[in-house]
Amino acid sequence: MPARKPTPSAKTRKPAARRKPRGGLAGTIALGILRASLAGLMTGARIVAARPALFGGIAVFSISAGLVADNALNRQAGPHRHPMLVTRDVSPAAAPASGVRTAEKSAPRPIGNDPRIVAFPLVREVQALLAEQGYYKAEVDGRAGQATDMAIRAFQTERGLRVDGMATPLLLTQIRAAGHAEEIDPTQVASLEAAGTASDASVGGGSDLVRQIQAGLADARVADLKPDGILGERTKAAIRTFQALESLDVTGEPSQEVLDRLRSLSAAN
Repeated sequence: MPARKPTPSAKTRKPAARRKPRGGLAGTIALGILRASLAGLMTGARIVAARPALFGGIAVFSISAGLVADNALNRQAGPHRHPMLVTRDVSPAAAPASGVRTAEKSAPRPIGNDPRIVAFPLVREVQALLAEQGYYKAEVDGRAGQATDMAIRAFQTERGLRVDGMATPLLLTQIRAAGHAEEIDPTQVASLEAAGTASDASVGGGSDLVRQIQAGLADARVADLKPDGILGERTKAAIRTFQALESLDVTGEPSQEVLDRLRSLSAAN
């Protein structure tokens, strides 16, 4: 009998080669991607499960933001009244009519003065006289500003004067002269008497008091006055200016108080 071939034992047997997946290299790559995707999904699911409130809030916010953006960009028939972002041109014809707001925007603001400026008696008197003559239309508040400047410039332009818009004693004299319909030259000395000026006896000291005040005003460089003792418009304007500067009652009339204040200033200098 022929001898049998020895059979290899389990230890000497070669392990059977694993079967390669069908499809070759492409199938291997696809399988790896699938396994990685599944692992990523599982990891993400664990993270979401660990913090459900946080991720739930993020999801709700994202959905709400998406709905708002879609409504603003795609579902608006016309322009929004108060858009956060301008996404289309708004023509005047397409703009919605808003009666009250349009009227408020179109109505011009009333012209006034600057409330930050301190009121000044000279400015208040100029405003009052210009209001009587129809030049000043705002509130008589003694403050400089646009309304006062416009009224002064209108008066100066109509009278052929130097246009500067400044409230000065000279301007006050010119306005008073225009109000009395008298042709008074504001550059003349104080010897011109105004119509209706009180007599020497009515000023509490006569011409001597006026003469002393005129000399004091000239020494204080308030105005270039000739001490002739006659109470003219330039003397009155100079007295008003001095009273305003010294915080006295602005009357434009000579008084012992004005003379005493001038003497005290002269002694201090």
